[in-house]
Amino acid sequence: MKHPPLSGPMQRVSGRSRKGSALFVLVLCLGYVVALYWIDRDNGTLRRLTELAMPLAFATMPVLASYAVRYWRWSWLLRQGGHPLVARQGFPAYLSGFALTATPGKAGELLRMRYFARLGVPAERTVAAFVFERASDLLVILLLSLLAAQVFPTLGTLAAIVLTGVAGLFGVAAWPAALSWLACLGRQLPGRWPRHLAAFVLATATELGRCISAPALLRSLICGVLAWGLTSAVFVGLCSALGLMLPASIAWGIYPLAMLIGALSFIPGGVGTTELAVVLMLQRLGVPTADALAAAIGVRLVTLWFAVGVGALAVCRLEMFPSRTARQAVQ
Repeated sequence: MKHPPLSGPMQRVSGRSRKGSALFVLVLCLGYVVALYWIDRDNGTLRRLTELAMPLAFATMPVLASYAVRYWRWSWLLRQGGHPLVARQGFPAYLSGFALTATPGKAGELLRMRYFARLGVPAERTVAAFVFERASDLLVILLLSLLAAQVFPTLGTLAAIVLTGVAGLFGVAAWPAALSWLACLGRQLPGRWPRHLAAFVLATATELGRCISAPALLRSLICGVLAWGLTSAVFVGLCSALGLMLPASIAWGIYPLAMLIGALSFIPGGVGTTELAVVLMLQRLGVPTADALAAAIGVRLVTLWFAVGVGALAVCRLEMFPSRTARQAVQ
């Protein structure tokens, strides 16, 4: 079934949303810097971070490698839907989403719709790939978090929330009766704009259902374990550079667990809650506050804020050379 493209009012809303999200991330960045200086008054966190300059620089390599793994998974999902892309053009389009990753639920990453549309990928397919990726990553992060269950006794509650949410999402997308109900509901809505939105939601749910299969989920989980394993390795490496002697099995699960807590806090980008979770878990292992803060802020600089910077560069490239991207991307 064909679904109408997003146009008119919806395009204007999308444009305003992009600008609003960009402004929000900028304000969030400035707030983060101010908070960092305020924290540094008593803890000497900045001094500890300067000692991590070289480890932080080296840490960007596994982080970039994780982006490559995640893009491979994304491109595979698009290829399965009949949209093969050339990596040198599809990769920047994927990276562009990171510019707005510090938004609630990482919804700002849907900025990718703008650039993948130039490559011939329908918006509903891009959104479906995003949702499938996020749901798979939640499962992977939950799995890695089990390593740190010892320092977070209520992990079982978080696990129940994640598993219920993912199962419900995939269940609706893969259940024809649910899709039929959504279609009927959409046709009964008053007004053209609500019906267009409902049609888009239905098209996205249909595309998500096509992504769901045992081989696709297995492939996605394997890629997720590799990508987030690299991110965990960055955290473990930074702790080692700070001279922190942590139990290896627990150390590998701390940052994924902190990410999970940040995601479920519904605070944009998990800013503040993720760092606090890292600090509290490290303190439970006997790490001094100054060192715990340095580890928490250091890993966030090289993961969250580095991603925002990489995404911003990708957006600049794509906006400067839009026609070249569109011509050369599709095989």
